[in-house]
Amino acid sequence: MLVLAEDEIAVRIVNNSVDPVDRLQYCIRFAIWSLLTPLIIFLAVKFPVQKKSLFIGILMHFLFSLVVIAIEFSIEIPIIRSLTLKINGMVAPVAEYATVFFLKLNLYILLYFVIAGVTYLVLYIESNHQAAMLSKEANIKNQQLQTQLAEARLSMLKMQLDPHFLFNTHHSIVSLMLNDENDKAIKMLTGLSDLLRLSLEDQQQMITLEREIQILKLYLDIQQVRFHDRLKIEFDIQHRSLSQKVPSFILQPLVENAIKHGIAVSSEASKIYIGSQISGDKLILSIKNNGRSIDFKNFREGIGITNIKERLQQLYNNHSGFELKNIDNEGVIALISLPIN
Repeated sequence: MLVLAEDEIAVRIVNNSVDPVDRLQYCIRFAIWSLLTPLIIFLAVKFPVQKKSLFIGILMHFLFSLVVIAIEFSIEIPIIRSLTLKINGMVAPVAEYATVFFLKLNLYILLYFVIAGVTYLVLYIESNHQAAMLSKEANIKNQQLQTQLAEARLSMLKMQLDPHFLFNTHHSIVSLMLNDENDKAIKMLTGLSDLLRLSLEDQQQMITLEREIQILKLYLDIQQVRFHDRLKIEFDIQHRSLSQKVPSFILQPLVENAIKHGIAVSSEASKIYIGSQISGDKLILSIKNNGRSIDFKNFREGIGITNIKERLQQLYNNHSGFELKNIDNEGVIALISLPIN
């Protein structure tokens, strides 16, 4: 196009008074340069101009441009001379064509470098696009690996919880049987079967609070058999919080701790309060008992609380919270704050 534009400007200057053979020559010149363009692109790709050897690269392509121009000239001149002879019956001397060649040499060199420059621009854009795609794929793969790692670790933590609960329940059933309380033992075994069936139906790490409470109530039924009138349960569940997703088995270890440290060590009746509410952008879960307070100086976290903290960190990073504290010497409260869905 650059060649045609230059020739067209020349025609305009002389008010379109140009020989038809010259018009034909412009088209032939354009066709030849079109055919030579793949060669220029090949040279640009094969011998890239690099920053560390910029001068040598430019000089090398300057020499290539002279070779390409010489090829174009050696193809164009015989064709034009043959057509001129056929149309006009005469041809101009070769020296005249040589003069035209040298007059247009700067334009042809510019044309070579324009084609090479466009080639480098396309290669640069394509390289950046591929780099961006590879980076995106690497990020996606890394996120997938991180997710798989987190899920694997969460599964391991959850598996630690289940045997812990099963062991304690098994111990309670054995104790009932040793005390000849077979009816209670059978009822507890039945409740355990229902609990296991329900929990095994859904192996997801995240479940709705409504389902979590459903599972928790089966667990409490088992404990109710064990402690009978000594264990009182009170729920204060905000209705709109029931649809929120929570980690499965997140409440059961806290209730188990409340029973272990508040009821099992006392002969008096005790009450456990289980509550939930949405406050701002957080879901607040609370487990409270009115048993004795905890001596935090000598307190060691068991597997239940340790798992809760690790699962919350895995699932929410630093966007969740867990707090265990005494209530003015009137019991202990455990609070979990989760981002709402």
